Amino acid sequence: MARPLKVDCPAKVNLYLDVLGKRPDGYHDLVTVMVPVTLCDSISVEPARRDALEVTPAGAAPTGPDNTVRRALRALRVLRPVPPLRIRLTKRIPSQAGLGGGSSDAAGLLRAADRRFSLGLTIAEMEMILASIGSDTAFFARGVPALCTGRGERVYPLSGAPSLELVVAWPGTPNPTGEVFRKFKHSLTPDPSKVIEFLRVLAEGNPLRIARSLVNRLEPAAFSWDPGLRRVPASLKSSGLSGARMTGSGSAFYAVAATRAEADRAARRIEGRVFRVRTIAPVGRA
Repeated sequence: MARPLKVDCPAKVNLYLDVLGKRPDGYHDLVTVMVPVTLCDSISVEPARRDALEVTPAGAAPTGPDNTVRRALRALRVLRPVPPLRIRLTKRIPSQAGLGGGSSDAAGLLRAADRRFSLGLTIAEMEMILASIGSDTAFFARGVPALCTGRGERVYPLSGAPSLELVVAWPGTPNPTGEVFRKFKHSLTPDPSKVIEFLRVLAEGNPLRIARSLVNRLEPAAFSWDPGLRRVPASLKSSGLSGARMTGSGSAFYAVAATRAEADRAARRIEGRVFRVRTIAPVGRA
């Protein structure tokens, strides 16, 4: 039999995240700049007598019908015939940390099945499937830096994004996205045009200017949900880094380093779960 086909499923961080308002459907309109990073889960698929999902380490993600991988497979079968699969998912990305692990795993399932069975999926089809699963999920169809709007399902790739050295700190506790959004207070008038200035700074590629320009308007809501989270960005700053920001709705935070050596030194000073990663730049951009 053919060997299982395996793909990586990269995490993401939000370099810019603003909440523009609440929609009639209960979701929020967002404008966000997301970038994939080198922290990855991995997923493999092979034909089987019946569907099976195995997660390593055990308990790192649910294996029932609500798992994003199973949901992606059900949605894929609406468009393409796919035989029963044995799916192996290796988790390295913490869950409910704002790093997009479940969303990336869903996209990984689509890529792996597409390659294994020559399904001929288009990017538009992948984005449609992934948008039905979660608000930030369509981003992972391309796996490149992107500006995302709507509830996150409208994706505009950014060809000029640089590769950045990051330190990610995770407190070991989850942030339920719904709870964070319930704590969010629409007290400031949003300015959708501000993201244009951030994109200009990002394209210039200066990591220190980028660090000073990071935005996440969900941070106060996350601190309201769990005041103990304040120690996480404080630990990043005390390690010598600047511009520490939460990714997504948390609970992970990250900071941008000027150099690889600076990021390595800072990571060694921080206690707890720390990930040394870099952003994945578009092909042709260093």
